[in-house]
Amino acid sequence: MTSGTTHQGASGLPDGAQPSALERLQPLLPLLAEQAGWTEQHLRPSPTAIRALAGAGLLRVLAPRRYGGDELGLADFLQLVEAVSAVDGSAGWTFMTLNEEVEIASAYLPAESMEVFLAERPDVIVAGSGGAQGKARAVEGGWVISGRWRFVTGSPAADYLVVCAVIDVPERPRPLCFALLPREQAAVLDTWKVDGLRGTGSNDVALTDCFVPEHLCGCVPNGLHTVPDVPLYRLHPGVRFPFPKVAVAAGIARSAIETFAALAAGKLQLLSREPIRERPFSADAMAEAVALRASGWSYVHELLAQVWEHAVEGRRVPRDLHAQARLACAYSVRNSVRAVETVCSAAGTSANFVDSPLSRHSRDVHAVPQHFTVAPYHMGTAGRVLLGLRSEDPAF
Repeated sequence: MTSGTTHQGASGLPDGAQPSALERLQPLLPLLAEQAGWTEQHLRPSPTAIRALAGAGLLRVLAPRRYGGDELGLADFLQLVEAVSAVDGSAGWTFMTLNEEVEIASAYLPAESMEVFLAERPDVIVAGSGGAQGKARAVEGGWVISGRWRFVTGSPAADYLVVCAVIDVPERPRPLCFALLPREQAAVLDTWKVDGLRGTGSNDVALTDCFVPEHLCGCVPNGLHTVPDVPLYRLHPGVRFPFPKVAVAAGIARSAIETFAALAAGKLQLLSREPIRERPFSADAMAEAVALRASGWSYVHELLAQVWEHAVEGRRVPRDLHAQARLACAYSVRNSVRAVETVCSAAGTSANFVDSPLSRHSRDVHAVPQHFTVAPYHMGTAGRVLLGLRSEDPAF
């Protein structure tokens, strides 16, 4: 062997090299597609699919490397979320959210605790909520937590939950307690009766006087003070959480456009008996949908690059850039919704059948802007800031 020759293993990677998150994801996409019908029918994530993602280390990609995660940047994470969402919108939303919950636990719990926790449970599934919807009371050795958290995506499939509670003290503003606990200690309530993103299992979760030991809790003055010093965790929550939702909508829109292209080639016009792609209206719809999705997706990546540069360099994201980032995310989601609407309209009655992929794409993509981080009102909020006015948004 000559100097500089590199051995390759069975995976085609150099010896000792680990597959990237995207390389680990690609072989699982057919399984996610196969399980999409199951998730839709059962209103929860497929245990088979979620376990496969966890087993490949794909539900900890945002955790710091020190904790055993991939420490992905947001642009790389968006690529993964978009790829999963193009296969199944519910799977994409669940994949995104479960990674965000590990991110939340890693952000606020003691570093030593998270290192041990993730090392001992390499395929753990963590669901939860970063919203302060509970109360925490200090007791000897830990905290007693009660509350009810809404929209806990993936809760039926989770091993652990991470929840946020307000510490019951007289000071204002009250500090927060983030707690990690086995799912069996909580009641998962059957509240997810919806049209869009049905397979996410985003039920409510309730705790009543639940004791959580101190080493599995992290107490902070607010949600801005995080433990790890890595680029992602330096970003304000109002900046780091909207971007991944854009990838869900963009993935769904891409799949809808591809579905329409295949349909248009085979579906015949009622009178002329030519494929509907021969109609000028179909060509216009296809062009508009592609441009809508692509323009929003590119706009988001342009702003994300600027935001990420600040995070890497440890600089605070300026107010105007924060506003533009929120604008880009809300605008891109709106564009993806309009892209799906456009191809569904051009598809005619085919998009109206319950078992049509376009019908599901429509239901799923319309659920994305219902999330408060990418809701349409953020465009108006951003406009106020860019005009030099107060945002009038307490979460800004």
